Formats: sequence, structure tokens, C-alpha cells
Amino acid sequence: MKLTSILLAIFVGLIFFVLFPYLFILLNDYFSLPVFANDTAMVMGGILGLLGLGLVAYCSGLFLIVGKGTPAPIEPPKKLVVSGLYKYTRNPIYIGYFMILLGEFMYFGRLFQLFYLFLIITAINTLIIYHEEPVLKKRFGKSYKKYLKEIPRWF
Repeated sequence: MKLTSILLAIFVGLIFFVLFPYLFILLNDYFSLPVFANDTAMVMGGILGLLGLGLVAYCSGLFLIVGKGTPAPIEPPKKLVVSGLYKYTRNPIYIGYFMILLGEFMYFGRLFQLFYLFLIITAINTLIIYHEEPVLKKRFGKSYKKYLKEIPRWF
């Protein structure tokens, strides 16, 4: 794996999972919106976030080992990954992202973080439908079209 892919993943991760959530926390506090915080939710949110992070790491490993590439567009997989969790859903990395963001909402309890989660879900779903799937159809051809028919986008 190229160092640039690792650095890109760290940079993007910091923006989407640290900087933007922090900004939404600040906005929530600025507008004095509700905070839903309790110890149980914080513990569950921490666990959910860590599980999401583990899911992203596991699936990124599959891209590296099976796909001979990375999830990063600068070094995409050379082979279609249809093993592991990809046997059950076409987008487990994105599900991991959603788990991280939901975990952050549960941990910090800011209402604007929930808005951010829904914004990200909408943006990623749109990205998948209008960009990723057409690109993968061109790259992997019949095998990807078969995969589309057999495996659901989400669950």
C-alpha cells in the first residue's frame, strides 16, 4: 500500500470523523440545541464507534489482501472484492462510517451530530448510485453486474 493512500485515509478520516463532528458540536452549543447525554449512551456510543472503526479496518484489509488495492480512489482495487462481509452487503465500509458517526452522536449527544449523520448517509448513498456503481460497472464488467443482482447495497 502506498504511503499516499495511508496519508489520504488519515486526512479524510480526521476531516469527516473529527473536524466536522466537532464543528457540529460547536454549532449545536452555539444555538443552544438539546444535548442528549447519559452514561449508558456514552458507553454504547463508544462501543459502537470502535466497532465501526474495526469494521472499516477489516474491510480495508480485504481491499488490500483480496483486491490488491485500497478503498482510496488513488489506489483502487485491481480485483473485485466479494468475500468476507462483501458477501452480505456491497458497502460494509460505509456502514462502518455510519456506525462511527452514530457512536459519536450517542457519546456526545448533540442534536446537530444526528443531522450530520443523516447528511452523510444521504451524500454517500447519492455518491454510490450516481458515481461509484457506474465506475465499478466499467472497471469490473459482468462480474460486478452479477454482484449487483445478488448482493444488496445495504442490508
